[in-house]
Amino acid sequence: MSTRPTGTILDDDRLLELRRAEESTDSTLALEMTPVAEHMGASSGDRIDWDVDEYEDEPMLVCTAIVDAQADDAPYPRRLRDRDGDVSAPVPDPLVGADPPEGLGLDLESYDADRPLLFDAISIAETIGFVPFRFDDGEPYRAEPLQGVADESDPVAEETIANERDDDPSPRPETVDAPIDAEVLEAVVDETNATFDALSSVLEELSRQRLVGEADAVGEYPPVAVDDRGICIVPDDEWAARLEPQLSTDDASVLEAARLTHNRQAKRLLAALEDPDTRYDEYDRTYDAIVTDERETAEWEVSEAGST
Repeated sequence: MSTRPTGTILDDDRLLELRRAEESTDSTLALEMTPVAEHMGASSGDRIDWDVDEYEDEPMLVCTAIVDAQADDAPYPRRLRDRDGDVSAPVPDPLVGADPPEGLGLDLESYDADRPLLFDAISIAETIGFVPFRFDDGEPYRAEPLQGVADESDPVAEETIANERDDDPSPRPETVDAPIDAEVLEAVVDETNATFDALSSVLEELSRQRLVGEADAVGEYPPVAVDDRGICIVPDDEWAARLEPQLSTDDASVLEAARLTHNRQAKRLLAALEDPDTRYDEYDRTYDAIVTDERETAEWEVSEAGST
């Protein structure tokens, strides 16, 4: 996933680690729970019941507070534990190791606690959902069957695993680390000669290098803040003269597709404003746009939507 779920109960930039459950005999891994326990009004020793549900077609862990009398009838009851002052919750092995959608599809034996899987937490009525977000090293979580594990009676699954062993699976549009909507990215790939892998790589590189700032905007078009993204209108030679030489590809079709993607995304954001500024309606007749994420716009002097 490239965006935080709607309804998160965590502070900005806070994610929860799936750690080794050193003090638990009934689970291999435990989930950091301190801010969630505070939200629930729970503490170490209280009981919860675990299950798996879906969030945007991917598995998420869910838990509900229960009392001791309900534990015998609960499928996966566990007690919250104190770990060096932090509250954690042992997660049942079947929910971690089972293939999606019955579980997260993680290999319990090879799970690397030095690059833990990180979760966001959302509140759903009386249930708390834990949405897998990414690993600690930045690799996005992907709900896929375990590599090398297939039903012996399923030749299709075996062939799929063999193919994935030879070729790294491509990222999905929603996992690309760039301020671009998945729909925009998919549409540009469909309309151009650029491959998804090549285009997403350039978009991520452009976002990572943070090559555009407030000073690059043309005078008549101040940078615009739209939710958690910003739009910077730049001279039409900005791509060729300054940006493209700093990117790792010289494939003209990929670079043109990246330029088109940013302009398409800018138009989409501008069109969605409740009080749009008509000055920006035809900016692309003369200029280009670069869309940035909140890391850049936080330090900009920007125009709010509809301001003059």
